[in-house]
Amino acid sequence: MMSWKLLAFIVIMALVLVFIGFNLDNRCDISIVFITFHTVPVVITILGAYLLGLVSALVLGIGRHRKGAAVARNRSAKPASRGRSGDAGNSAPDQSTKAP
Repeated sequence: MMSWKLLAFIVIMALVLVFIGFNLDNRCDISIVFITFHTVPVVITILGAYLLGLVSALVLGIGRHRKGAAVARNRSAKPASRGRSGDAGNSAPDQSTKAP
């Protein structure tokens, strides 16, 4: 029995191939500041935009992952708060760890 993910992937790839087939003859010009590429297939333009978005999301995701790991390390490295010297059992929670 095939999984539903595999079936969904096959259907999506079939739709992509149909889209590519209908747009092979469509061409456009791409201008990047000083350079202009003439008669570039629309499918290549869409694929390039998709790949640029994928790379930028990957870079942003890695940056967030590293930031989150650094925050977790800093929290685990902090010594436990013992409160004030006179209030052994009635220490107030640390204000820096509260969510906004």
